[in-house]
Amino acid sequence: MNELMLESLKKHYEVIPVDIGKDGFLSNKGMNFEIKCYEVKDLGHLCLMKMTAMLGLMKMETAVLSADQRDVPLFNMDRVVVFGNKTQIIELYDSQIEPLSEEDVGRYVRIKKEAPVPKPYEAGEHWYDSLLYPFSYRAKGRDAKVFDDICQKYIDEYIRQAKAAPKCDHRQKQEKNRVLPEGLVKNGGPAVNQFRKLFGEETARRIVLNRMYGLDI
Repeated sequence: MNELMLESLKKHYEVIPVDIGKDGFLSNKGMNFEIKCYEVKDLGHLCLMKMTAMLGLMKMETAVLSADQRDVPLFNMDRVVVFGNKTQIIELYDSQIEPLSEEDVGRYVRIKKEAPVPKPYEAGEHWYDSLLYPFSYRAKGRDAKVFDDICQKYIDEYIRQAKAAPKCDHRQKQEKNRVLPEGLVKNGGPAVNQFRKLFGEETARRIVLNRMYGLDI
């Protein structure tokens, strides 16, 4: 999944690796995290993360694309694999300076409507639900290709909209992008809770705000 994101962006943008030092690999209590960050020229910040646990029986990939040069949503993808069972999550969050057009919303709605859902995934209620666009996608299944195909459709549409979007004010966009991750640090969420438990408050805050979402801290 992460490679789909990276290779798709490389077809349209200059993607530059960012040195994050010791944060590139974190390990504790049998959980190993590999984190890579990139500057996507003319778009924003990309974070790709891989986690393994249970001697490799549990794996997770996470891709976070925070656009701060173009006025498009925050884009998060997660795939969790446990004993061959896969959970695919594709989430787009409202960090807009100006609302998405009806046409752009409609394109995402059609992608979700046409996407196969082997088994629905119910995430429950969360404080950030008001920021989450309803055309986001969540499902469970065992066929990786099914999920690769739907990820690719969301990625392609996101890139299409990003390339068509006008340039926006960097500082204003970063403030919009800050709402979700700062809320995660304050109110909790799966990623920040895990990092806080394993590595402490300071590391959790740095990883979520700076490494994952590309914000100054």
